[in-house]
Amino acid sequence: MTTRSLRFALILLLALSVLLAGRDAAAQGTCSGQWYRVQPGDSWAKLAQRTGLSVAALKAANTAAANHPQGWLLVGQTLCLPAGAALSPAAAEATAGPPAFPVTVRRGDSWAVLAGRYGVNMAALQAANPQAMRASQVLRPGDRVLIPIMPAMTERYDCGEDLAATVRSAAQVLTEWNGSSEVLQSFLARCGVLAGERGAVQEAALRDAGASDMVLALVDPQAGNGGPLGVLAVLSAGPLGWEVVYQSGLAADVDLLALNDVNDDGHPDIVWSDTTCGARACFTTVHVSSYVDGDFRTWINGSTTLASAGITLEDVMPQGSGQELIMRGGVIGAVAAGPQRAIEATWASLAGGPYVLVQQSYAPSFCLYHHILDADAAMQVGAQDSYAAAVRAYRAAADDARLVACWIRPNEVDELRAYALYRLAVAHAYAGDRAAADAAVDELGSRYPNDRLAELARLWWLSYRTTRDAAAACAVAEAFAARQPDTWQRLADYGFANPAFTAEMLCPPEDAATP
Repeated sequence: MTTRSLRFALILLLALSVLLAGRDAAAQGTCSGQWYRVQPGDSWAKLAQRTGLSVAALKAANTAAANHPQGWLLVGQTLCLPAGAALSPAAAEATAGPPAFPVTVRRGDSWAVLAGRYGVNMAALQAANPQAMRASQVLRPGDRVLIPIMPAMTERYDCGEDLAATVRSAAQVLTEWNGSSEVLQSFLARCGVLAGERGAVQEAALRDAGASDMVLALVDPQAGNGGPLGVLAVLSAGPLGWEVVYQSGLAADVDLLALNDVNDDGHPDIVWSDTTCGARACFTTVHVSSYVDGDFRTWINGSTTLASAGITLEDVMPQGSGQELIMRGGVIGAVAAGPQRAIEATWASLAGGPYVLVQQSYAPSFCLYHHILDADAAMQVGAQDSYAAAVRAYRAAADDARLVACWIRPNEVDELRAYALYRLAVAHAYAGDRAAADAAVDELGSRYPNDRLAELARLWWLSYRTTRDAAAACAVAEAFAARQPDTWQRLADYGFANPAFTAEMLCPPEDAATP
C-alpha cells in the first residue's frame, strides 16, 4: 500500500470515528445519567477525575467512543455520563447545549423531513445530533434524535392578557407538540410567566399512574392590577388533546414543595406555597390539594400564613399519616412589630384526613410579656385542667425575677406583674379556691397599692364572691376599666405583630369560666 493510500485510510478511519462515537447509547436516546459534549482538552482520564467515575465505567457506557484506535476523545462528540457522575459547575455547562426534545425517527424520515416538520434549520438539527450522523447522512427508523427548540415553534400562540389565558395557550402548545415539556418551557419563558428558580414546570402522575400531568407554577409579569399575582395549574392529556383540569389563583412567588402522596392515603397531593411581601415583612401561605374521587380538593384546614416562614415536610409524629407539614418563622423584621419570638407550627394528616394544626410552640423567651401571653392562653382553656396551668403561669409571671421588660413602656414590669396577680385571682376563683383568690387580691393591693388594677380586682372579687356569677363580676370589672383605661391599655399596644387588647378582655367570658 502506498503512503498516499495509508494517509487516506487513516483520514477515513478518523472520520468514521467522529460519526460513530457514542452511537450505541446516544443513537437510542438512552442514558442512565446525563449527556456530555466533549470539550477541547478532554480525555478519558480527565473526565473520570472530574466526574468521580472510573475510566472503565465511562468507556462501558460509551463503547463506540472507546473504540477509537488512538484512545482519543474528539471535540464535539456526545458521551453518556452514567448516573452518579458529579460534574463541576464549569463541566456541567457542557452538558446543557441548546434546549431540545427527543423524537423517534419513523420510516420515510430524513434530516430534511424532520427539519421541515419541526420548523428548524437542518444544519442546526444535525449539529444537535452528532451521534446520529452517518457518512451517508441516512436516518434509520428507531433512531432517537433531539429537535432544537426554536422560538418560532410557539410564536403563533398568544400569551394572553392574563394568566388564565396563558394556561389555556399552554394546553394548546402541549397538544401540538405531543406533550413536550421542553417546548412548553420555551413558550412560558417567552411569555415571561415562569416563577424564577421555583421549578415552574414539573411532570407528575397525579390523575393516572400511567400518564404524566403537567403542573405549572406561574407568575404575572404585570402583577399589581388587583387580580391574582400568580397561579398554579394542572394540565392533563384528554381524548381531544391537553386540557386544564385544575387552576388556583395565588398571591405571588409560587413555590412547588411536593408532588406525591405526602400523607400516605393513596391519593396524590400537590403541596405548594405562595409568598407576598410588603414593606415590613414577607408572609407565606401553604396549600395542599389532593386528587380524591376524580377531583382536586383542598386538603388542609385553617390558616397557614406565617411571616418569614421556612417550610419542610417531615415524618415527626406517629399519630399522623405520612409526612407532617412543619412551618418555622413568625418574626417580622420591624421595630414597630413589637417583641416577638419564633414559632414552630406542625400540621398533620390524621388518619389520612385533611391537614390540621396539631402543635404550636414558641422559642424560649425571658420577655415578661410573652409569659403573660402564654398564661392568657392557658386561661382560655382553663376549664380543661381546673385552671392549674393558668395558676402556675400567672404565678411565675408575677414572681420570676428572670423575666424582664422587652418593650418601651416606662413601668412595663410592674404593670404586667400587677395584671398577672389580678388574673391569678380570677383563675383561683374559677377553680373554686376562694381562699387563694382572696389572697391574690390582697397581694395585688399590697405590692401595687397605687395601680388602678388593684381597685378593679377588689371590686370584681366583691361581686364574684357575693354572687358567684362570673358574667356579673366581669361586667363590674369592665365598667371600671372603661372609666380607668390605664387598667387595660397597658396590654393594648405591644406592636402590630402582637394581639390586640380591649377592656372587655380583662375578664374571661362566663362560658370559659365554667369547668
